[in-house]
Amino acid sequence: MSEAINAKGSVQDWIPKDPGKKPPRYVPKHLATILLEQKSNKQAWKTMGPAKLELPSPSNYLKKNAKRPKAPESIQKTSTTTVRLPLHVPLNPIKRAIIQTADLKPKPSRVDFAQAHKQLLQSAGLIPKYIAKKDYGEVPMYLQKRREAEQQVRDDHARLEKEKQATRQVSDEERKAALEGLKKKWHEVHREYQGLPFILYTPSQKGRKVHMEEQLTELEKHIRLLEKFKTIYISDTLDVIFKK
Repeated sequence: MSEAINAKGSVQDWIPKDPGKKPPRYVPKHLATILLEQKSNKQAWKTMGPAKLELPSPSNYLKKNAKRPKAPESIQKTSTTTVRLPLHVPLNPIKRAIIQTADLKPKPSRVDFAQAHKQLLQSAGLIPKYIAKKDYGEVPMYLQKRREAEQQVRDDHARLEKEKQATRQVSDEERKAALEGLKKKWHEVHREYQGLPFILYTPSQKGRKVHMEEQLTELEKHIRLLEKFKTIYISDTLDVIFKK
């Protein structure tokens, strides 16, 4: 009995419940753009009926190699020359052989055995080949060049030996004496240079000043060389060789 009462429900179920406030409906931010895109993407069947297109012919079905690209049509070549070439005429091989061998002459040869062994006279050494040359019996050019190069080496060596014998080494006393003489000469020229007037009026005074400056520069150069190099060689031709 109790189960039957419970099946009918409770009294509280008959009390109306407050539905409450519904949440606001979700509206997309870009609703207008979405609707416009949906309308633009509709098919033709969904707007104004089926599209009025020409139906394909039943005989125009897909055939084999129908979609393969076709080769371009061959363009006939036209010649711009006014003179036409002669037609090609096949030549008879016998006639061609006669033409090719018309100017040929048999090479001198000999048969040296009974078995008809044939040999050319030139390869057999019976025709003079080398003695008929223009430079036969002369010294070859490469030997002449080699001989000239060896002679040049000998001449250079002899010249160096001669120069070595003609040179002598300057002693330390001579070097110091020359150095002192150059310094003394430099002081004398420098004293005269300082004695020149500050303002030069005549061309002779200007030329004398330039000459003294060049002389001082030359003396300073020689003094530096003698102070820098300790070993000095002097040859008979007055050539000076400096060595450290």
